[in-house]
Amino acid sequence: MLRALSVLFLISIVICMINGQCQKVYESGVNANDQATILNKHNALRLQLAKGEVSGQPKACNMKRLKYDSRLADEAQKIANTCKFAHVSVHDSRWTWIGQNLYMTMSTALSTGADWNSAVQVWFNEHNNYHYPDNPSSNTGHYTQVAWADTEFVGCGYTNYENNDGYRYKKLYVCNYGPGGNIVGRPPYKTIQNGQCGCQNLC
Repeated sequence: MLRALSVLFLISIVICMINGQCQKVYESGVNANDQATILNKHNALRLQLAKGEVSGQPKACNMKRLKYDSRLADEAQKIANTCKFAHVSVHDSRWTWIGQNLYMTMSTALSTGADWNSAVQVWFNEHNNYHYPDNPSSNTGHYTQVAWADTEFVGCGYTNYENNDGYRYKKLYVCNYGPGGNIVGRPPYKTIQNGQCGCQNLC
């Protein structure tokens, strides 16, 4: 069985050690509008790759359009509800591997409302550090999961909470992906072969 890259979990371990559990929750869950935002943002960025519009990255030829999945979302919400910035293995009988991206904002002042456009964009911006077709690394793995062509489904969770460390207010964003990407030895997507492309735009 192909194993996904474990190095993507290293940063989260350090942050988790200083991140306490939530003392008070202000917001939790992903509503229908945010689900649409998550899908639209992911697919817009994947379309940029399919059109060859991402600086420094080759054109993608087999990029699938993502769909929202409630089972992946339920598992992502369970992780968000822990108020810990830490990757958690998710198992789903439909796939051998579930990908996962996490994002957190921290502030000394309370604000409400999830900003999924920014969360997904931050993940995607790691393309500036990625050299196709290298294996993902700890500073490119969020991008390569967003850009993983064979991934077809995404489901996400969110919690806005408070704890007593230096940055009192935190927002934790979690997305699960099926089938997961970041498989060692495989690039995130295929490129033009002999002048031919598997499909135009998103498949």
